[in-house]
Amino acid sequence: MTEASLPAAAENGDPILRVEGLSIRTPAGTSLVEDVSFDLGRGEFVLLVGPSGSGKTSIVNVLCGLLDDTGRWEIGGTLGFDGFDIDLALEQSDLGGLVFQGNALFDDLTVGENLRIAADHADDFDAARGETLLSLLPDIHPAKAVAACSGGQKQRVAIARTLLADRPLLILDEPNSGLDLRSSRRLAGIIKGICRESGRPAIVVAHHVEDLLPLADKVLLLDPGARTVRQIEPDMETVERELMALDMAPDTRVEAAAAGGGAETAWRRRLHRGSPAKWFVRYFAEYLWLLCAAPSMLAYVALGGVILGFVSIWFGFNYHSFGGYLKSILHDETLAGIGFVQTTVAVPLIASILVVARNSAIIAADLSNRVLSSQLRAMRNLNIPALWYLVVSILLANTLALVMLTLVALISASWSALQTWWLFFPDQPLEFWQENYFRRLAEAGPGLITEAGWIGAKILLSSLLGGITAVAIGLRRKTSVMSINTAIAEAIVAGVSLTLGAHALVAIFQFWK
Repeated sequence: MTEASLPAAAENGDPILRVEGLSIRTPAGTSLVEDVSFDLGRGEFVLLVGPSGSGKTSIVNVLCGLLDDTGRWEIGGTLGFDGFDIDLALEQSDLGGLVFQGNALFDDLTVGENLRIAADHADDFDAARGETLLSLLPDIHPAKAVAACSGGQKQRVAIARTLLADRPLLILDEPNSGLDLRSSRRLAGIIKGICRESGRPAIVVAHHVEDLLPLADKVLLLDPGARTVRQIEPDMETVERELMALDMAPDTRVEAAAAGGGAETAWRRRLHRGSPAKWFVRYFAEYLWLLCAAPSMLAYVALGGVILGFVSIWFGFNYHSFGGYLKSILHDETLAGIGFVQTTVAVPLIASILVVARNSAIIAADLSNRVLSSQLRAMRNLNIPALWYLVVSILLANTLALVMLTLVALISASWSALQTWWLFFPDQPLEFWQENYFRRLAEAGPGLITEAGWIGAKILLSSLLGGITAVAIGLRRKTSVMSINTAIAEAIVAGVSLTLGAHALVAIFQFWK
């Protein structure tokens, strides 16, 4: 939609975009607004204000067609633009181009690539308009990484990217959040200039409006008590008075008092100094569940054991080197050999690979997210021992997980092997299975402790190498979501490779003659 294609009627002062009879009910049944109507003129700079949680973002999402699909929203009303109407109860609007709170820039792309990808997917890209938008970015090189941009630079990149999508309505959600006074006032001037030059109206959702009000043409106040939107004068005194009147409304005051009393009591129970050791227990329990005891993890390892038990018996007997009638005669020796190899080598190896692969991914993802979101820096700033709470908990839980899950795999593999063996020899008693499948281990006598020690060495070495590697990769500096994905892949590959090497090394010493 180019400037020339905007409705001609707007030049005569008539609105170019009308919202009529808008109603929004959440999937939970909460009514946010009812029968709301307002209009926007050509090039108007409009502020949408209201208390937190009143429904401003929901209105924005309706105008942009971005309501989440996690539940059934009930939407009513029409959106009129350029001679046609959109029935919001039946179809989604694509009129609004949204500059997201937090910018939502693609941090795996450079600044230039963020703009080019928008231009490549625009319905109607005007190269001249693209040149105009570049005036927003005189101090930003197109090859610059998003992570290297300041807050104000990211805002301007996000605005330019959204404008390239060429929507008739520009919407900005909390654009001045986190900006200093100078940057916020400059941003207001940029938005006003865009409205004036392009003829597009802009809606800015904001809590802190003092830097935006001087340039605003209109202020829309969302009143959650009346569930409506009304226009108020665009001056700070009026905005503050109207917002305070909402805060002091009788029904709001009663609800706040009721909620506040319960909240205050709950906080008083929790805000007292306790032992820091409980936090180590808290993190350890969380990681133990995540890395070991989660039902999906138990099922995952048990399935691996079942498959291994079936494959070892099925192929061990079907492809026995003697074959034919000798299979029945020599199957006790075959069963003893399979049982020994499966118990001391195959199951520990497969269980280690499965557990280390999954847990390395979880550890790397968890720590990478904490790095990217500055959680570790916050812990350090608050004098919280992140190394002790997180890393030690992870390594202990990971080691305990591999021990317990190897036992799960051994049990499931032995059960599966027994069921498969009975397919070959359905008339044989269970006692024959028990005597031969575990015979090599029974014959070891005192050496059984040695064999258990070798198995434990494989497990311990695999868990420590895999866990330490995943921790080291997770704690590396992260600049984007893509770097988290890379870290996860690296942790899996490194952990499995080290696990294979650890089992091979220990096996050499285990069976060295």
